[in-house]
Amino acid sequence: MSVQTTSHSGGKSVGSAVLGILLTLAIFVLTFVGFLIAPLALLLVAFLVWTVMRPRQGGEQPAVPAADGVDEVAGGRLGRNATTDFGAGAR
Repeated sequence: MSVQTTSHSGGKSVGSAVLGILLTLAIFVLTFVGFLIAPLALLLVAFLVWTVMRPRQGGEQPAVPAADGVDEVAGGRLGRNATTDFGAGAR
């Protein structure tokens, strides 16, 4: 019959436990920051696409509108029509 006289149980060492905690915290922080940054990055990309894709404002309008407020070239009031005004009854 043998008696064990050492108090060392077969678990992790202190350095290994600290390394495991630091690795777990690093994974948590990277995941958390990723979920914070991803929506902001998506909004930035959407804004850039919107900026590039939108039609240029004022590119087709003459520099000085006609005296009666009707733009003869564009065929409407200062180049506007029912599709560019706010609502159908905005005239």
